[in-house]
Amino acid sequence: MKNNKIIIVIAVVLVAIATFIYISKNNVKQGTMDDMEGAISDFAIKDTSSITKIFIVDAQGVSVTLSKSKDIWMVNDKYIARPDNIRLLMKTFSRIDVRYPVPKPAFNNVVRDLATKATKVEIYQGENEPSKVYYVGKSTNDNQGTYMLLEEDGIKSTVPFIMYIPGNYGYLTSRFFTEAQQWRDAVVFKYQPEAIKSIEINYLETPEQSFVINSIEGKFSVSDIGSDKPLKVNEEKLKEYISRYEKVYYEMVDVESKQSRIDSVIASPPYITIEVKDLIGGSNKIVLYHMPNFRKTEHSVTGELFEYDVDRMYGYLNNDVFTYVQFATFDKITFPKSYFTKN
Repeated sequence: MKNNKIIIVIAVVLVAIATFIYISKNNVKQGTMDDMEGAISDFAIKDTSSITKIFIVDAQGVSVTLSKSKDIWMVNDKYIARPDNIRLLMKTFSRIDVRYPVPKPAFNNVVRDLATKATKVEIYQGENEPSKVYYVGKSTNDNQGTYMLLEEDGIKSTVPFIMYIPGNYGYLTSRFFTEAQQWRDAVVFKYQPEAIKSIEINYLETPEQSFVINSIEGKFSVSDIGSDKPLKVNEEKLKEYISRYEKVYYEMVDVESKQSRIDSVIASPPYITIEVKDLIGGSNKIVLYHMPNFRKTEHSVTGELFEYDVDRMYGYLNNDVFTYVQFATFDKITFPKSYFTKN
């Protein structure tokens, strides 16, 4: 009998705890929170198409501004933004939800961290002042939530929350990075064939295979670099090759290497250079360099180490951005001259 009473007491306590958690979570989601004066929890923005600008600044003062102009997102008003990163942000804004308020034992530590170490995210919806401001902190211990505080109309919530995206695993902090180069579109070449004036490829290690493609009155021809004499080529191969310049991307910006290392690579002999000029006077040029075999990849038959990385190269785009590029991408456009001239 005594054991039964103990079981009943335990059951009642568990039900009470479960009920409290359920009510607390639902109160937070509905924004009532009668016992949490000054708490603001409506983080989500359902109509993300109304967002016109996003300003992100980290605790070190590094910042980036993403702004929309005629449905095109720009980075610091200089570069076109990477579409997949923008889509991820919009998904975050529309689906972000409260998991639960920060527990009392962690409250003071979380508030202190948010005050000194948080990334600030200002979201604008066509006005001069932000409609919402996120203060984004670190992840929870299980990496399934993110400590965040919301500000609206210049008023900060008195309560920080643990936020998440329903149905997704992982924390949100990494979505709000401030490196401008990581936000810019990873495009190297993006041309419709009719917009191309010329394509010049120099193979520095096999110069005899270098060539230039010129467009004259809409007709493409292949010639040796420095020569105006067209070579006899396979027209179908040439046409298909030019179409490959509609979508060529680098993998990512190199944010790991020290500047001295980058300067050393740029000063070394290039592997390949590719430059595309368009009919309105613009151009894009990438210089490709071998990447050392840092991963110690071995030949599958001989067991010998490859001299260079077999999957990636360095790419220096328009004397501005130092990137990693994949052979899997550039193998599709780095054909030798003989590819066009041989039957």
